[in-house]
Amino acid sequence: MAKKKKRKKKKSKIKRKTRKRFKKTKISRKKTRKTKKSRRKKKSRKKIRKINFKAPTYSKDSDGNSIIKVSDSWANHAYVNESKYKKKYKLSIKENDKFWSKEGKRITWIKKYTKIKDVKYSKDEVKIKWFYDGTLNASANCIDRHLKKNPSKTAIIWVGDDPADTKKISYKELHQNVCKVANGLKSLGIQKGDRVTIYLTMIPELAYIMLACARIGAVHSIIFGGFSPDSIATRITDCESEYLITADEGVRGGKIIPLKKIADEALDQCPSVKKCVVVKELEIK
Repeated sequence: MAKKKKRKKKKSKIKRKTRKRFKKTKISRKKTRKTKKSRRKKKSRKKIRKINFKAPTYSKDSDGNSIIKVSDSWANHAYVNESKYKKKYKLSIKENDKFWSKEGKRITWIKKYTKIKDVKYSKDEVKIKWFYDGTLNASANCIDRHLKKNPSKTAIIWVGDDPADTKKISYKELHQNVCKVANGLKSLGIQKGDRVTIYLTMIPELAYIMLACARIGAVHSIIFGGFSPDSIATRITDCESEYLITADEGVRGGKIIPLKKIADEALDQCPSVKKCVVVKELEIK
């Protein structure tokens, strides 16, 4: 009996020791896991870490013009450095057609070009043609080609007359608004080749209308928002425009400009204009 008890005690001691060892191995495994996780976190933190750009240093050239020296921290994040720029510039001079043939592929074409340029400068004739046997749409290149990958990316940062009045317009929102305007212009009878005069202040609708005109192939002519009725009338007549787009009013330099009233005075001198479209800026506000 005494021998059996001793054997049991020995077995129980061995079991305790093994349990302790097992616990130790568990704890050590947990520790290694924790250390690995902490290392991973540290690595990820290093990746996410923001770069603090140094303030630019100023110098002056021989003519007294101030020059801003580009800091190394900023230069390292530039798309093109000095050596790459010089390499590209040399290629554009030595192999001009080859250079522009490659650069032209950066944008989207409806019909791909085969001819690069046809340029002539003389007393008798000045001729400048680029990619002239190709076809593209400027509006589609500004908006559509960004929709697949970056629909929520900001396309336009608009700042009003009051700097506190700002708006970020995504590519998706820009596309929707431009398509609405384009369909609206088409419903008025505006077609490819028609001339549209735009008399607006710096509001988002100005960009929508410009891109909508390019989308449907209409030619747009922009008139400065501070011009007089006579100045507007002469510009409408010169470009033989049949459509005018303006707003009920606009703000420039803190002053309210009665755009519609000025446009009406101009239209008295322009019998060729078929229709006048008014952006209701007061309702937008």
